[in-house]
Amino acid sequence: MNREFVKKWGTLLLLAAGAGIIFQLPYIRETFYPQIQKAMNLTNSQMGLLSSGYATMATLSYFIGGAVADKFSARKLLTFSFIATGALGLWFSTFPSFTTARIIFVLMGISSIITYWSACIKATRMLGTEDEQGRLFGWQEGLRGIMNALLVFGMTAAYAHISKTAGEVAGASAAIKVCAIVVIIIGVLNFIFIEDTEKNEEGESVIELTKGLFKALTIPRVWLLVGIIFAAYSVYGLIGYVNTYAVTYYGLSETMGSTLGGIRYLLQGVGGIVGGFLADRYHSRIKVIVGGCVLLMISFGLYIVLPVQAGLVGAVIGNFFFGLVFIYAVRSQYFAVHQDAGIPVEMSGRVSGIASALGYTPDLFMYTLVGSWMDQYGAAGFKMTWGYAVAAAGVCIVLSLVLSRVIRSKAGAAENGAA
Repeated sequence: MNREFVKKWGTLLLLAAGAGIIFQLPYIRETFYPQIQKAMNLTNSQMGLLSSGYATMATLSYFIGGAVADKFSARKLLTFSFIATGALGLWFSTFPSFTTARIIFVLMGISSIITYWSACIKATRMLGTEDEQGRLFGWQEGLRGIMNALLVFGMTAAYAHISKTAGEVAGASAAIKVCAIVVIIIGVLNFIFIEDTEKNEEGESVIELTKGLFKALTIPRVWLLVGIIFAAYSVYGLIGYVNTYAVTYYGLSETMGSTLGGIRYLLQGVGGIVGGFLADRYHSRIKVIVGGCVLLMISFGLYIVLPVQAGLVGAVIGNFFFGLVFIYAVRSQYFAVHQDAGIPVEMSGRVSGIASALGYTPDLFMYTLVGSWMDQYGAAGFKMTWGYAVAAAGVCIVLSLVLSRVIRSKAGAAENGAA
């Protein structure tokens, strides 16, 4: 085992751990939704507003982060991101007022995005050759899931232990504190192990960077990438409500619901790694996205037709596991597909920033919308949510096929020009 191999995969492991764990706090609802809702006495709509506040700031931050990733060294800024996000998590663990909680989530929209996300995408691309892109992003998604699973199991254990003696509110607070402390530790590890690089003092000016962002926006393939991420990310976000659905309507315990959150991340490991290897084997990230979305349409369609009966909780959980494998296979490839689309590595930071900023905009409205459906319509509101997911998966399929056709046309034109 040579030194370069250890450095390459060690760097990927740290990037994967950071990419998953830093987002546990702003997306804490995916694992501890009922507990936080009870602790803060919030409606589903208010829970959605917390996510929307984070997303609003994150949208701007993705744009800024994309430009920063193409210009600056990230080591010290990465360290700041983790430590600041962890500190905000410790503040949220006190369960302050709803207004204060919204401020915390807005601040996490800055600390978890500007200095991390686009730099992570670019760093992953640069770890390997063109033929390794699917595998690298698949392993990143997979390792990210495994690290997340370990963290969520630790958080769930803390919740279960503290809840027995001090109550559910104290248990939920302890779980969030565990997460926040781990985030801070990851920040320290980044400072120690990530190699620093010199700032590109003679690089592009702010004006040139801005022009570069607008130039990227004129590329049709970038807009197709945005649409693919928008649709696939919608499906990814909505699948997080399944464990809440099972707790509310199928009799699953809250502790078991949180445990499902940990199992979810183990399946992220399976889906991400399998998706990456399939993409490289068939030399197409797009085929993995299309195939995964077809199966996701079937999975969410089953929730719509499945009766709301406690005896069917096993079917709900089994379908949840089925869907998770495929959503993570899809998610592992929607940034790797940049390679298929012919996006140059030197533009990777700004394109991933644009694709993230616009592709993740479902966060701005989706959780508030479906939260209002759940408050107003109960179980029927959840079924409306599953219908939304089916439609989003269908849109992702269509856009992926369009991108594939554009890529083939571009390749054909290049061959004719060479001839």
